Amino acid sequence: MNEIDILKFFYDEIKARGETREVVFLSIDEDAAEVLSHKLGQPVNLEQAQQLTDTCIANEWIERTTADPNYHYLSLTEAGLQVVLSNLYS
Repeated sequence: MNEIDILKFFYDEIKARGETREVVFLSIDEDAAEVLSHKLGQPVNLEQAQQLTDTCIANEWIERTTADPNYHYLSLTEAGLQVVLSNLYS
């Protein structure tokens, strides 16, 4: 698992909802780790998912939308969307 898998998790949810990235906010919690495990076909623990999310935040691919210090209300940025799209369609 890598950062692209985290970005794809956000993108898949955006597509499933039929919304734009500006209105979709996700949490990286136990439920997200379970969904990632299912999608990737390998175990994903919460700590691993949050560490990769930290890298995505540092690269400004995902942003925190509140002052919550945890992993709630996260949003895919325009830069993050470009990264995931270039990965999917290249």
